[in-house]
Amino acid sequence: MKAIRIHERGTTDVMKLEELKTPVPGEGEVLIKVEVAGVNYSDVGQRKGNYPNLVELPTTLGNEVGGTIVARGPNVLSPAEGTRVVSLVDGGYAEYALAPASAVIPLPDEVSFAQATMIPIQGQTAYLLLNKAGQLQKGERLLIHAASGGVGSLAIQLAKLMGVGMIIGTANSPDKLEFIRGLGVDVAINADDGDWVEQVMKATDGQGVNLVLESIGGGIGQQTIGCLALEGRMIVFGSLSDEPTAFFTQMLIGKCLTVRGYNTVVQGPEDKRRANQALLRYMAAGQLQVFVERTFPLADAALAHQAIEAGITRGKVVLTV
Repeated sequence: MKAIRIHERGTTDVMKLEELKTPVPGEGEVLIKVEVAGVNYSDVGQRKGNYPNLVELPTTLGNEVGGTIVARGPNVLSPAEGTRVVSLVDGGYAEYALAPASAVIPLPDEVSFAQATMIPIQGQTAYLLLNKAGQLQKGERLLIHAASGGVGSLAIQLAKLMGVGMIIGTANSPDKLEFIRGLGVDVAINADDGDWVEQVMKATDGQGVNLVLESIGGGIGQQTIGCLALEGRMIVFGSLSDEPTAFFTQMLIGKCLTVRGYNTVVQGPEDKRRANQALLRYMAAGQLQVFVERTFPLADAALAHQAIEAGITRGKVVLTV
């Protein structure tokens, strides 16, 4: 089978299309014929070496796939061969991937493979950021940075379903701002504007926001502290800028603020199961739209990484296999 492998960390030049033996499912495993592989910033981080929980090299990149079960290991009774599924895997940029039978998510006919690839990482992240880490309450004011991305575009829609009072979204281009307005943000702000903090405060009548989903870091992360309301919460789940965020503890003490890190990988199986069920329910009912703007052939995985790093993508990015 063909797969995208790296033997060292670095630029997209380290990504190589290689021929490997098709794996055989072991005890408790299923073999998935991959139709679509999701591409995430976490994959970019694994390749560059600046992401938590780095895997050993060499490795096949990618952690989420949509496809069909074509073989089952010993003592695996379900799902049946031929079942359409989405799953987290180790090595998703490939024609075939192994997954624990207990981890695969059977898909309803209404949900495409490309749409479903958002569930294991971006979908779970958006859902648990709001429902667990951020504890979003009905009527609260929410700020989402990088709101046009995979997590951001889903978080906008989920927050609306939860009864949020106001959503402010940031993006860095006119087309992205128009995109998030279409998703339902109340106020769309260009993060490159020097007065974006003042724009947030004006939109909230000087009160600030109750919750921030922060994935940029650097100066944006530092300035965001000034947008928080009394007892506001900022959940940090990424660092797109690759720059550290620095702020004085007095900034937290003055308004009793909370800053918390979040990582979907370490969340428990019950939380993930709850997120999966809710996401599939919303998708099947047409209440949650997944926007797959960019698709790349497996062999062009490096171009997908370059597009994500350049910040020119909206919604979900996938590889077709």
